[in-house]
Amino acid sequence: MKKKLTNNIGMKLLSIGIAIVFWIVIVNSQDPVESRKFKNIPVQVLNEEQVIEREKVLEVIEGDTVDVVVEGRRSELEQLTEKDFYATADLAEVSFMDTVLIRVTVPSYPGVTVLNNAENVMKLLFDDYVTKRFSFKVDTVGETTPGYYVGDALPSPNIIQISGAKTVLDKINEVVLVVDVSGRSVDFTTTAVPTVYDMNGDEISPSKLTMQAESEAVTVNVPILASKEMKIVVETVGEVPEGYEILPENIAFQPETICVAGKKEDLEKLGNSLRLEVDVTGQTGIIEKNIQVSAELDDALASLRVVNTQMVAVTVTVTPYIEREIEIPVSEIEFKNLPDWLTAKHVHSSDISVTLKCRAVRAPLITVDYLNPYVDLEGCTEGTYSLPLQMNLPSKVLWDEAKEVELVVYKR
Repeated sequence: MKKKLTNNIGMKLLSIGIAIVFWIVIVNSQDPVESRKFKNIPVQVLNEEQVIEREKVLEVIEGDTVDVVVEGRRSELEQLTEKDFYATADLAEVSFMDTVLIRVTVPSYPGVTVLNNAENVMKLLFDDYVTKRFSFKVDTVGETTPGYYVGDALPSPNIIQISGAKTVLDKINEVVLVVDVSGRSVDFTTTAVPTVYDMNGDEISPSKLTMQAESEAVTVNVPILASKEMKIVVETVGEVPEGYEILPENIAFQPETICVAGKKEDLEKLGNSLRLEVDVTGQTGIIEKNIQVSAELDDALASLRVVNTQMVAVTVTVTPYIEREIEIPVSEIEFKNLPDWLTAKHVHSSDISVTLKCRAVRAPLITVDYLNPYVDLEGCTEGTYSLPLQMNLPSKVLWDEAKEVELVVYKR
């Protein structure tokens, strides 16, 4: 038997070697060794208690997830998922540059090799642990019942204490409570969970913060206000320069009405209009003014607030008087203070034209009879005179150009 086994031993060993080679070739052709990349594998931090002992806060700047390249049989790689990887960063091994090597293993697949284990590091920041206090901002979502508006919501408590890394707390811009007011028409109380935002409006992860009473929502009292439409009335105060006026159509403003919200008892104390004043003292031309409406409301009615529009834009145009040209027949000019023994007559019989300036509303009323034109002959004797034409000008009527009347005075 031994002789049979050792007979042609060389050929038999060669056959075995060839068979092994063929087996390897077949296996590799059917299940070859390949490499594959897996992304965003979560990294677990070990020995965090060392940070607590230093009274510091740990912030991971880079490396809370890792990308790995692995090598193994195709059959195994096809079964791998991110959950099969175990990635760790041991804080006991932090370097002087505040970095730590990330080690990745695949415990369930010992035949799989991680190729880039030495390349992945976690960058850390060891920050001071601080505590700060912040007030709440209440934001509302949804729409109330038509005709109703949201008043100033009041959180209880109105201050929250937040602890964490100093660099993180320094970025906090506001702590917001979001309240849904959909369909509301009466005051109500609800709860809301605080959300923290940075200067860019991005949410800061709650995992980086420790909030006072973190597990409890904040109580928010939300007043719902009734509303009232009010007509805007714009009036001018003060005096414009002589020779100028403000016509009613020269006062323009927008909007013409406002909506005021408040408690019903406060709204009932309001009139139906809101009077706004523009001071025009000594001004000409176009006056433009933006009036903050809320400042004109009665401060005693604390619940009142203007909704939607906060400003009324007012334009007042101050225009010069219009000109009114009057033809005065010389026969209508009265002679005053002429002695009884004298008489007078005009040298010229043509009408005298005068140009007056007056308010537009008064222009149609100005006639010769309205003006009572005359010349004063006091002290005159026989002779020829050029005397100033005089008129009984009413207020707001101006006459800048003097006119002379030529007369002959003689004995009766």
